[in-house]
Amino acid sequence: MRCEWQPGARRLIIFEEHSANKLTPEESGEIVLDSLTYADGPGEEPHYHDQVVWVDDTPDGKVQTSVYRRDLGIRAHPARKGRMRKLSYEWLAGLREIVIDPMRCPLTYEEFVTKEYERNRDGTWLDIIPDGSDHSIDAVRYALMDDILRG
Repeated sequence: MRCEWQPGARRLIIFEEHSANKLTPEESGEIVLDSLTYADGPGEEPHYHDQVVWVDDTPDGKVQTSVYRRDLGIRAHPARKGRMRKLSYEWLAGLREIVIDPMRCPLTYEEFVTKEYERNRDGTWLDIIPDGSDHSIDAVRYALMDDILRG
């Protein structure tokens, strides 16, 4: 997941997604390396941009983090997850604009337009966001966690 946060405009632009379900850490790491290798401007040579990559902190994610760091030289860090879900959803909901390229990010676009709070039996909205079918949203939340914590 690659995105740009524009704090002055309170705008989030999501422009690149990759799905790595059931890939090995080495295979997904190659996708990350490729994603972070680009030219800074027209006519310039592509080069690797050494940016922090947030990785899930599950046991599989910890293996992935060590492979990314040790074998591929990626600055991988475990994503902060504890009790951050509600805070980050509220932060995202408070933005003025979230721009998602539906052609380049179809999974992310679908998740963002269909995710909503739960309702009770009489149709009243609850302050609960159901978990599941939100891998792309989670990736965006992890990428922006430092900004979310700053408010």
